[in-house]
Amino acid sequence: MKHTNWLICIWVVVFICTYFLLSHEQSQFDTIEELFWAGISVSLTLQVYSSLGNRVLIGAWILYCSGLIFDLLDDLLDAQMFPFLIFDTTFKHVGFLLTCAGLFSLITEKRATIKKLNIEIQTRQTLQEQLEFEASHDKLTALGNRRACFARFDELKEHFHLIYYFDLDNFKFANDNYGHQCGDEILVDFAQRLSKHFTKQNCFRLGGDEFIAFCDDENPNIDELRIYLTAFMQQYKVGVSIGFAELNNDDNPDHLLHIADQNMYRDKTSKSMRQRCRENDS
Repeated sequence: MKHTNWLICIWVVVFICTYFLLSHEQSQFDTIEELFWAGISVSLTLQVYSSLGNRVLIGAWILYCSGLIFDLLDDLLDAQMFPFLIFDTTFKHVGFLLTCAGLFSLITEKRATIKKLNIEIQTRQTLQEQLEFEASHDKLTALGNRRACFARFDELKEHFHLIYYFDLDNFKFANDNYGHQCGDEILVDFAQRLSKHFTKQNCFRLGGDEFIAFCDDENPNIDELRIYLTAFMQQYKVGVSIGFAELNNDDNPDHLLHIADQNMYRDKTSKSMRQRCRENDS
């Protein structure tokens, strides 16, 4: 409200002076032009000074406005009585130069602020991506977790023919007898072999020692796949049971996983029976 009152006062003075100049026998149109420019400059400075934090720029505008006013008074008053009016041009030039310096300082400050904000935005984006990755991936193997599997299941079953279900045999035995570090090495190696064979984005760790993978094998060779996947962990007497199910758009994920899980247990039972037969024969 105070600004409004000051603006009204400024322009009342401007119009009174204009009326006085126009009523003079020799109208001084150059002086009237300077009067209006002075009024505009002072009004603008009054409007923005409270919200502008750059003191150099504020001081520059005040100097420039002072130069305009001195220039105006120089036309109306006797310069000999008011010798300071001779500095009107100096004030305007200095005000202009300081305005350039203030704007340069303001631009530099804003660029630094923008750069800082960009760094903060990139940091937040990186953190957001990291949080999203951790929420959808297994920390140890870096494979997609159960949540990611079900989130992408409908998409994957449209592109692939089979889903494999893997369960490590005797993993608890190796973990207890050789240590948890050995158990982690087994899981990581198994995950890497899965990723190499099926591609990483199509493999998931459901939890514990259970994994699944999507593929397009028309005639899967389970024995050959088993040999490849267990090449490292055989030394710890750990094997893998494998089941699979054909994918179709009619069945829901739970049902398809249940079928693959059942086939995996049949494979586990069959291996167990063959092992007993060999032991009995010996």
